[in-house]
Order: sequence, then C-alpha cells, then structure tokens
Amino acid sequence: MSVSIDIDNVIKKYEDTIVINGLSLKIHPGEFFTLLGPSGCGKTTLLRMIIGFNSIEGGTIKVDDKVINNIPVNKRNMGMVFQNYAIFPHMSVFDNVAFGLKQRQVPAAEIEKSVVEILDVVKIGHLKDRMPTQLSGGQQQRVALARAIVIHPQVLLMDEPLSNLDAKLRVEMRNAIKNIQQQVGITTVYVTHDQEEALAVSDRIAVMNDGVIQQVGSPQYIYQRPANRFVSTFIGLSNIFKAVVRKAGAQHILSFGKYQVPMQTLDAAAVAKYAETCGAADIPVTVAVRPEEFTVHMDGEGLDAVVNYSVFLGISTHYFLTMADGQEVEVITPSDVGRIIPNNTAVKLRVEAERINVFTEDGMQSLIIQTEDINGRRIGGEDA
Repeated sequence: MSVSIDIDNVIKKYEDTIVINGLSLKIHPGEFFTLLGPSGCGKTTLLRMIIGFNSIEGGTIKVDDKVINNIPVNKRNMGMVFQNYAIFPHMSVFDNVAFGLKQRQVPAAEIEKSVVEILDVVKIGHLKDRMPTQLSGGQQQRVALARAIVIHPQVLLMDEPLSNLDAKLRVEMRNAIKNIQQQVGITTVYVTHDQEEALAVSDRIAVMNDGVIQQVGSPQYIYQRPANRFVSTFIGLSNIFKAVVRKAGAQHILSFGKYQVPMQTLDAAAVAKYAETCGAADIPVTVAVRPEEFTVHMDGEGLDAVVNYSVFLGISTHYFLTMADGQEVEVITPSDVGRIIPNNTAVKLRVEAERINVFTEDGMQSLIIQTEDINGRRIGGEDA
C-alpha cells in the first residue's frame, strides 16, 4: 500500500549555517514527486533528511503519519538510487539485486522468486548472471533500481539517477523509470536539476531555490503559470520585459510603450493590492513571454524587432531577434512549408495575451489569475 510523506517546518543546519529553514511539503501516496532546482538549492539535503543520512534540527518528517526523525536509516524501509549507481562490482546482477533481501534474512526460495520478478519488471532478466563491468550505464542503472525496489520499500528515493548517462540514454531511462514507478505504485521522491527530465516524469514538482520552495504543482501548471520570475526562467525559457499595467474602465491594459495588449487573465484583486503599494496609475510590472507565446508579423502593431538568424528544427523554427532597444529574444514558430523569414528582416512581435505571465516589478509575485496556490492546491478546492 502506498504511503504519504508529510514534511512539516523542517530545519537543517551545518554548524551555524542554516541550509533549510522551516520547509513544509505534503507528498501524496503513490505519487512521483520531484525536487527540482539549481545545484546547491537544498534538494539533495532534503532527500537525505527523508532517508536519514542527514539529521533534522527542527520540525518533523512523517511517513504514513508516523514520525521518522529518530528512526535509524536501516529501519526506515526506504529504497535509494544514487547518482553513481553504487552497485557492487564483485557481485553479479542477481546478487546485487538480492543483497537487501539477504540482509533481511529472507528465505532463499523467496529471494530467487522476488529477484527474477523484479529483473523482468526492469527488463534485464537476461542479464542476471553478468558482472557490472559487462553492463552499459543504462543497464547498471536498471540494476540499481531493481535493488532498491525488490525489498518492497514504503518510499523510493532517487538522487540525480540519470546524470551520468548520455542524452539518448537519459530519455530512454527516464521513460523506463516512470513506467516502472507506475507499475509498482510506490511513493517516489526524485531529485534533479534537469527541468525537461522533471517535466517528463513527475506527477508534481517542487521548485527550490536557496533552501526555499518557490512553487509546487503539476508540470503543466508550473510551466504555464509560474509563481514568480525565478520559476518562469528556471523552468523552460522566458523572454523578460518591463512594462506597465493601467486600468481602462473595467479592463486592464498591458502597455509595452506604443504596443498595447488588453488582458483578461490579470487577477483584479492582486493588481489592485499591488497598485496601492505603487501609488501610481501606471503600475510597473515584469512580463515573461515564452518563445512559443509570440506571433511574428510583417506589419501592423507589435514590438519592433529584427531577425538575426533562424534555426530550422523540422516541426518548428527558432528565430533569434534583436528588439529596438537592443534586447535579444528567442521566438519559436511552427514551420511553414517553404517559408523561413530571412536574416535582417524587420518584423513585429505580438504576444498571445492569454498565455503570457505578468509579475510585480521585482518578479516575486504573479499577477495572473491562479487556479492553484503556491503549494499546488486547487484554489477553492481540495489538495491537487
């Protein structure tokens, strides 16, 4: 049966340095939950607190409503997959996978049955007699995964498990890991700094920076409705602009100078509250526009830009342009048959108003209507 993980106001210190200060999270039973962020943001530290490798200086961690703060690592019933695989070089695939079961003094017949079954699940049953030196990186990672889940842990923890693989194998293995996790149904906490990897495998993602959770939500929601500028620029690519918001009757207008965009997605209450702090009719904002949220036109209204060069990638064409003020931007458009805009062409860029994101000037808060709060809960409903 899958379990929940409740992290409540946890604190981690190294001597006088606080790395994590009062962090809280709820991970649902059977969920594939990813901790995503840049190197040094605290995601691996938090993972090690869950499994027991790191001490907890404050707060509690519960698994299935049981506080585990002071439970030894070997009593927590968790499986761990490391970045460097950590499989035993002197043992065969079978013996590597059987190691945890033997430590628990499981009968030999049951070990044989369990190992064969899990090797079939991770699709390396035909390699059970091989030594690690005879395996590819992807095969070694499957051995590490099989060893972690054969003991039927309550929780599976994975720390940058694909970082040592080449690009093609990373894609293959991330798909395999997601499929295996769904098949086994185990609550999984996954650490990565790779945003595409996180989007591909996760049920939900927690974006971290400097030991603080910036946003929790589904991959789609975090990408489309980031909570702040950091999330917008860390998950995918965003072109960042300064603009102003002004009220015109009952409507809000986003102004990029001469280019005016009526906005239906701004949260009126959030804008009004922010306007009070600004004390001006024209409210300064930061706007994030993803490359695919532009449309390119030859004339009419829009932001003035000049095409520097383009990259044709089959299904899409990437344009790299310079704005009138010298800012460089990237635009992605569907590829049209026989038509690529030539270099040095002057164009007009228009934004898709319903898709772009608008933040306070400092980028710390979204002014867009939200359907999830920063912790990934549906606004006006139960947990997402």
